[in-house]
Amino acid sequence: MLKNYELDAEDEKILDELDNLCGVIQNKEVLKDMILYIKLRQDGKVNFGNYNIIIRNDTSYDILKDFLKVCIKIFIKYNIVKNDKICYLEKYMGNRRNDEFDKISGIEEDIIVINERKLRFSFSCEMDNLKKIIKKNKNKIFIFEDTNYCEGETDAELGNLVTWRMKIEKISLDDKITYCKNKLIENGLKCKEQNLKKFADVPFWELKNLLTRFIVKCKSDDITVVDEKLLKESKQKLSNAKVQRKKENKKAKEELDLLIGLTDVKKQVGKILNYVKLNKERGELPTLHMCFTGNPGTGKTTIARIIGKLFKEENILSKSGEFVEIHGRDLVDKYVGWTAQKVHKIVKDAIGGVLFIDEAYSLVSDTRGSFEDEAIATLIKEMEDHRNEICIILAGYTYEMEKLIELNPGFESRIQFTINFPDYNEDELLKIFKIMCRKEKYNISKTCEEILIDNFNIARKSENFGNGRYVRNLFEKIKFEQADRIIKNKSKALNNINKMDIENVVKTIELKKEEKRKIGFCN
Repeated sequence: MLKNYELDAEDEKILDELDNLCGVIQNKEVLKDMILYIKLRQDGKVNFGNYNIIIRNDTSYDILKDFLKVCIKIFIKYNIVKNDKICYLEKYMGNRRNDEFDKISGIEEDIIVINERKLRFSFSCEMDNLKKIIKKNKNKIFIFEDTNYCEGETDAELGNLVTWRMKIEKISLDDKITYCKNKLIENGLKCKEQNLKKFADVPFWELKNLLTRFIVKCKSDDITVVDEKLLKESKQKLSNAKVQRKKENKKAKEELDLLIGLTDVKKQVGKILNYVKLNKERGELPTLHMCFTGNPGTGKTTIARIIGKLFKEENILSKSGEFVEIHGRDLVDKYVGWTAQKVHKIVKDAIGGVLFIDEAYSLVSDTRGSFEDEAIATLIKEMEDHRNEICIILAGYTYEMEKLIELNPGFESRIQFTINFPDYNEDELLKIFKIMCRKEKYNISKTCEEILIDNFNIARKSENFGNGRYVRNLFEKIKFEQADRIIKNKSKALNNINKMDIENVVKTIELKKEEKRKIGFCN
């Protein structure tokens, strides 16, 4: 191979960034081939293909953005794109979910990311429009995030529009050990890899928080060498806190009363419980199925869990009252006849308790006789057959759930109760934030509260506002900002969140929103 078509030192440095990301290392070889392809194409030695990518994302963690940052550095180096800005198409479309692709314009970013499931459309129905917009925007790179239930389906539909395939795999224990090792090295801490195995054997979101606090502790105590004993003690503190919280478990009614806001929702749940109890005493247990509607982070899952606990404590249902949570797409299988069996099994396993189906609207399909239609038909039959043995709760955005119910009249006759979950106001969001602080023993001042209230006021006006989920994400970002300040300043006040920590995070959020305002769509 000619030297011109070999990777240079800068290429290798960019690719080495993948070593610090979980679930993406297997893409290093694909990116090497892409770099060679770019060089050959720019020299006119190849004239096929494009830079569009299908990324099969098998993890629930937000790794895609970090992975794309690495890809974009390659594109910028070789002048494929001008900057590192990304358009996540579903975030800009909002309620325009029925707009055809060829009606969308004004996207300034060179990288456009499309998630099929989040946009809730069928590629097969929009293929002509998709081809038009890709042909019209040859200077842009289209990234298709495939989180579909059936691996390869998105590839089959989009294969002729895309040249490159990559994958984000589920995070393994080895990935988590490598993540810990690299983070410790970055912060000047030495540790034997074998000592990290037990420490890293927790969910990844929990590991990130645990590792951050561990590094802060080491830095504040001037520790440079980490041994197994120190790791064990740090993890044990977290475990003890979990055990303590379990001991403090409250009765379902008390849990309901202590929830922030949701006044009308609480009243409805109380009325539902009284209605069900009275009818059971009369020997006529009513249908228990429900529909929850509202924006994300408004407490739908929490209320569903409490209802399951209430039914268990009041002996409403005959069995253990287990709470089972699934996504709407989990009801769909990949071969003819398999979907009905899958729905039957999921319902059977949840009998005696609550089956909570989040984003149930993802079962809506534009294609007659689809696997989604089979799932809906089977689910409606199961709701009827087991109406006195299980409480099935369908949940999702208000508009989308209305469409789902309209799709099949069988839903309306089997859903006994519908509860709408309103957005939290700014005072309620602050209370949620302060509860999170108390649980993790952080302190904030009155000045911090004022900044948060202002931010919540602005954030609430955005479409499909994340509510409690937004507060959780904000809290996590503030913790990382605080940890960075503590380490750099060698501060001993490990539990104090100050005004600067919050302002730095809020400024970053506002800057991103300002960039988004520049995006426009024509009608």
